[in-house]
Amino acid sequence: MDLTELKNRICSCFTGSGGELDILLKMVDDDRSIYPFNDYEHLICNLIENNGLTFEQYLEIRSEYISQNPNLWIFEISAPRGFGEKFAQTYIHGKCEALKSPSKKLDANYSGQYDMWLDGIKIEVKASRAVASGSDEPLYIKALSRSSPFPFLMNFQQLKPQCCDVFIWVAVFRDQIVLWVMNSSEVQINPLYSKGQHRGNSGNEGQLHVNHDNIHLLNKYELKDGDLGQLIRSAATRKLTT
Repeated sequence: MDLTELKNRICSCFTGSGGELDILLKMVDDDRSIYPFNDYEHLICNLIENNGLTFEQYLEIRSEYISQNPNLWIFEISAPRGFGEKFAQTYIHGKCEALKSPSKKLDANYSGQYDMWLDGIKIEVKASRAVASGSDEPLYIKALSRSSPFPFLMNFQQLKPQCCDVFIWVAVFRDQIVLWVMNSSEVQINPLYSKGQHRGNSGNEGQLHVNHDNIHLLNKYELKDGDLGQLIRSAATRKLTT
């Protein structure tokens, strides 16, 4: 359920006349909204005030919306480190408790080049959120579900394939979190990867561009219901045999 569907769901519960609803909708449209006092809050309050929506119906709609959009809170994380490090790495560790934080004890050459370690495999975690392309709305407004027909773009940035063995990509949709696991060699030859993220960086960093037209190219790297640790090991093994 996206925001358009939410508005339709709220309006469908209105028990008054169509004319009354039109008046309330115009009142909401003419109002100046600002978070958290947005147009949905205004609409719901007006419907309840006019006895066109019960509090019980509001709770039902609210529960339905939250259950269908469990990841919206992730789109409200504003700090890049809060999203990329605290959320993404914590989420990944929850999927595979065998993962360790790297250190010089594990790797004498470690100096912050990668994020995680598994049985000698150096792992970099990158995360991005699926949002509607060309929109200037806040992330939590333009967040998309995985099945959404709207165009989107996810950029996984600051990639240094030379510094790790395996990449884990965390793609956050409003209703799903998708993980792709690729080794660094597969990243470098992937058509979605572009070298030289910034002008003048001599190709030391790159980025992976994922959108609605090419996301299917990552299907074979996706974690379904399997073991993340095994998927990481398989990716590392592919690198050694190529």
